[in-house]
Amino acid sequence: MSFEELGNAFWQWLEKNGATLSDGIKFHDYRDSEGAGRGVIATRDLQEDEVLFTIPRPLLLSSQTSRLRQEKGMAEILDKMSGWNPLILCLMYESQRSDSFWKPYFDVLPKEFSTPMFWDRQELNALEGTDIVEKIGKEEAEVMFVQEIQPILKDHPEIFNSDVHNVDLFHQCGSLIMSYSFHDEKATLKMTQKNDDNGNDDGEENEDDDEEEEEEGLLAMVPMADMLNHKTGFNNARLFHEPDCLRMKAIKFIKAGDQMYNTYGDLCNADLLRKYGFADENNSFDLVEINGGQVVELCCDDTNASLRDRKIEFLMEEEALDDCFVIDTEYILPPELISTLHVLRASAEEFEKMESKQKLPKPKLTPTIAKLGMQILEERIKRYPQETLMQANCNRNKRHALLVRIGEKKILEETINKLKKVTEGQKRSAEGGQDNKDHINKKKK
Repeated sequence: MSFEELGNAFWQWLEKNGATLSDGIKFHDYRDSEGAGRGVIATRDLQEDEVLFTIPRPLLLSSQTSRLRQEKGMAEILDKMSGWNPLILCLMYESQRSDSFWKPYFDVLPKEFSTPMFWDRQELNALEGTDIVEKIGKEEAEVMFVQEIQPILKDHPEIFNSDVHNVDLFHQCGSLIMSYSFHDEKATLKMTQKNDDNGNDDGEENEDDDEEEEEEGLLAMVPMADMLNHKTGFNNARLFHEPDCLRMKAIKFIKAGDQMYNTYGDLCNADLLRKYGFADENNSFDLVEINGGQVVELCCDDTNASLRDRKIEFLMEEEALDDCFVIDTEYILPPELISTLHVLRASAEEFEKMESKQKLPKPKLTPTIAKLGMQILEERIKRYPQETLMQANCNRNKRHALLVRIGEKKILEETINKLKKVTEGQKRSAEGGQDNKDHINKKKK
């Protein structure tokens, strides 16, 4: 079937199984215009709070609704699994069944992904200077597959086929969860109440666990809700979790012909690319990370090891030093970094006073600290290759990699420019003071 025919079949499946779809919306093909695949467009003006569609809970695909749960022994196995694993296993099972209840849904989900996990080495080289590559986690995921998923597949050959249910399918299903899943809070609440009804009364410790679960929710695939794309600053729809259904509503007026966007969160371009396979131009939530260990190395290169270790321990106890410091589009050093720099550059005598008070110095951006901050950011910029211009003929993946690099470099450069003004202010003050002294001496003569 064609792209349009698959979309129509999915639409009909939704309606047949109790979903309500507004007459003011339809699917639209954004593959050529935006490289975004299928999206949802308004066919007429839509008012704020207008319901766009309603999805009954039986249509959600989770470890609680999958037919895999009905297979002998699988309910107990699924309940013992943690994290994404139960849903990954269910997707691996359902996606390969021609008679799956969710087949029309799987037919419109992607089989290929543009996230860096699936890039070749040359494409990954375009991410040089960013922290994306070390966060992809493909090797760690494959270790998890071997240790936790593969044994189940091998132990149940009557359910799974090792030629089909393999590591490639595992990565595909994991990527679907990364890009398309939702946390269903209401479903988790029902599960918690069911556990209580079964006599689960283990005191306050379990209550804390329940609260954490309720905040996160049961991981589930929500057909139709995941058809809405994301664009930073253009969010105009929101999914509401209700006892019997999930309801997508317009959160502002949507003009006929406009695309509907659900937010994936306030994410920087590096996270958008890593999780969803794209980056936004002019992303107001963009940021760059400064490695905490490298900050220590740059500031303590001439410090004796014992004093350096004491400073690190002090900063960690005061929760100032972390794995990384974040600079966003406000282009300022975070207070924790400023306090950390004060501690790291302190003399032994100055640091002993800090230790005795057990208190961080105030995050005051002095010219000395500003100069030190500039050196750290300039060192961070050196990680990027020289190429920062967008090429007209570069492919989609490289274009989004460049968007990440350009955005991060802009943050570093703008922050350095702000810090320069602090150091230049000191210089002007010093020169002004000298001019004043010269003027006084001249008058005395």
